Amino acid sequence: MSSILSSPPEVARLFASLELSPDPVFGTSRLGCDVHGNRYCAESCPVTQMALHGEPVRHFVLHLRAKDGRRVASEVSVLHLEAPPPDLFFLAHILQPQDAQPLSLRPAEAGAAPPRPALDAARESPDARARKLTSREVEILGMLAGGHTTPEMAARLHISRLTARNHLQNILDKLEVHSKSEAVAFAFQKRLV
Repeated sequence: MSSILSSPPEVARLFASLELSPDPVFGTSRLGCDVHGNRYCAESCPVTQMALHGEPVRHFVLHLRAKDGRRVASEVSVLHLEAPPPDLFFLAHILQPQDAQPLSLRPAEAGAAPPRPALDAARESPDARARKLTSREVEILGMLAGGHTTPEMAARLHISRLTARNHLQNILDKLEVHSKSEAVAFAFQKRLV
């Protein structure tokens, strides 16, 4: 069985960078297994199915039960990382525990405020590197975090592949990172996506 430890170097570097995340992160293979072969989810897992079909996985709230019986809610963002066969992809699940307010006192999910636009998050970021990004670069960074390839970005934005690659290079330069995976890790750490 393949594992995240034997994943392509770029994927392995991304998981290494996510170890520095202040939020809990866990990765699974296409089969829903961790590096030790423990199954986190079944083949019928909706997140796995969405990834298999190339659909973006929007962030969601996961309700967990702590050892002491308390219910804990965590917002989950899923980073879809393509990989060669047999894995096809890895999923990095980034958990952001919600505040300590009991679930019974929370407003209904449908009535909750929509997430803040990525451009606003970049403009208001305390990190000067994020504030350097143009609106198009923020859009491309979001697509990159969603697992889209350069040709897919170019097609969706109606730009040439060369223009998409230029935007990606500008993102790497402005964020002072060396790879697309580091740029994605930066985006999640700074809550830009």
